[in-house]
Amino acid sequence: MSKPAVKPSQEPVVALSRDLPPETRELLSELRSVILNTVPEATEKANLGWKSLNFSHPGVGYFCGLFPIEDRVIVAFEFGVLLPDPDGILDRNNCAKQVRYLRIRSRRAIPRSGLKRLLRAAVALPEKRSTRLALVRAGAQPVDPQPNGRQRTPS
Repeated sequence: MSKPAVKPSQEPVVALSRDLPPETRELLSELRSVILNTVPEATEKANLGWKSLNFSHPGVGYFCGLFPIEDRVIVAFEFGVLLPDPDGILDRNNCAKQVRYLRIRSRRAIPRSGLKRLLRAAVALPEKRSTRLALVRAGAQPVDPQPNGRQRTPS
């Protein structure tokens, strides 16, 4: 059973980060800004049970989450295995079958351009979760988003 999300009146970053060092709180805030500026239609929801800040998109649902830990923030992409990663910033070791992530330890270490490309690609994946799962199960290679807009899979 999952724990309830932070009440809408609470600032999610504050609720998740109150016990973290100032540097990690700043990193969380900066990553949150990068995500919301890159994908302005994204919505966020704090999950205190998972200790994460989760981002959803109207077209694809949940696409990434921020997991603040004592000395770093993990950026997790639920279908990261399907994302093109020409910069090689996604961790491919010790990952779940479909999830890929970045471990970021400082604001200076944020791979901004690569992260933005990953975010855009994550929301350009096929709309249906079942289609994305089928691609993962079939061993699909990363899906390159079309430069002029959202990529769609014919229904």
